[in-house]
Amino acid sequence: MATARSSSSKQFEFACSHCGNMFQRRPGGRSTCSNGCRQAALRSQKTPQLTAKEKKIERRKERLLECAFGYWFIEQARRAGTVQTYQGIDAAGLHQLHDEHNYCKKRYGWVDAGHGKDMFQLCHVQPLKGRDGSTGLTTSLNLFTGIAELNQQQGNKPVNSWAGASIPASARKRKWSITDYMTRDQVLEKIAAYLGPELDTFLDELAHMPQRTTRLQLARTVFKHQGNDLYESLDRRYTRAELEALKLEELQAMDATQNGRVSIKGFIISNCPPDSQLGVLHDELLRFSGVLPDGQHKDNCRFMLSLVRVLGMYLAQIKDAQGRARNRFLDFPNATWAPLQYFCPQNPWKPSARIVDPDRQALVTSIIEAAHNALQGLSIPVEILRARLAKRMHLQSQVPLVRAPDESSWKACGSNWLDYIDTLYTSMEGTWQAFVDAGICTEGQAIAAQERVLWGLEAAVERARQHHRNQLCFTQYGVPFERYPAYLEFPPVMAEPLPLVA
Repeated sequence: MATARSSSSKQFEFACSHCGNMFQRRPGGRSTCSNGCRQAALRSQKTPQLTAKEKKIERRKERLLECAFGYWFIEQARRAGTVQTYQGIDAAGLHQLHDEHNYCKKRYGWVDAGHGKDMFQLCHVQPLKGRDGSTGLTTSLNLFTGIAELNQQQGNKPVNSWAGASIPASARKRKWSITDYMTRDQVLEKIAAYLGPELDTFLDELAHMPQRTTRLQLARTVFKHQGNDLYESLDRRYTRAELEALKLEELQAMDATQNGRVSIKGFIISNCPPDSQLGVLHDELLRFSGVLPDGQHKDNCRFMLSLVRVLGMYLAQIKDAQGRARNRFLDFPNATWAPLQYFCPQNPWKPSARIVDPDRQALVTSIIEAAHNALQGLSIPVEILRARLAKRMHLQSQVPLVRAPDESSWKACGSNWLDYIDTLYTSMEGTWQAFVDAGICTEGQAIAAQERVLWGLEAAVERARQHHRNQLCFTQYGVPFERYPAYLEFPPVMAEPLPLVA
């Protein structure tokens, strides 16, 4: 309370409890300076003030209605007919779904620079809407990035009970059902009610605000350019809601009109080339092999992972796109390796492209289909696939050609020989294990090959030492030679390598 201005008026200056402005009133009178402030104060009492964190979550929840992940996330509940497709999922599981969605989008399998049909799709192991009325769960263990064509062929056909996860029709509750007339906002509200604080935690933990889709970004751009003298006028003025309801092609035509262009400017999704089918299946087989519970599904994925690795290494070796994409195969630090040779069973003595190419393509197609089926939870002919691959893939070099370390690779391994050798072995361990699992070599041969890597490393270091010692600065310019760098000191090796014959 402030000091009195006039003792005769009996009024004092008080601060308004809502806006803070000073006003005069008698003691015990109203607490607001005007009727507007009084009504605003009543409204604020009825509507609780949100914290900064709660406002952040609400903004991101609204953005789910405009971003690609949000469209897909809401669509899964709509397709399933119930939000119970997210049964048991927590904030960590939502992050895994977000990562899996982003992984699928970054395969860049679109045709014609972002238009047309995508080569890859997010596929459910147990179908989202089963023929028996069951509902497949939309979780990371029941979802994988697969081949769109093979996924559409599978449709909602049943898969083995030991794969994926679903809930029976009897477990569905009417209160969580999604009807056809519900809007996307209403579906999201029901998902939020079902997931509770887990969705809020997920939205709060996201590193960045989800980006709007390309279509919505273009709709907002066209809306802002209306009425601007720097841009051409459209046939009429559109509201933002009208523009956001249009298709991308229509918005692109409007954008071209506003900028005075005749041709439509397409949006470049990415300069990256499309990923390979074999490479994507390799990544998903590797993920499932690590996270699935023990059982037939995990065993099938591990087996197919070995076959895919062997085939991928050969395709990378011959510079085929299926093997070279994203450098998944034969990508070793300070080593080169061309381990495999292809034998065509029809004519192994005089191979010709006319015979070998169709046979190799048939092998690639069969392995891709079997890998997708293993992820899908279908049964696969293990022995037939192993024999088919082993008949064609023969080892021509069990030991990679190792190079001496340079300064950067040496420092990356902590400037320590044991760490450097461990890193070298770790990068090659999966290759040798794939050879053993596929029946291309025995465990004894793989162990002998591993031990010979050390001798190859010692020989590479000796050659690098000679090259270092013969530099012009030492041989012609008189710079005194003191010692070799630490990364050119000899590594610890065995007394004698084991024979490669098992």
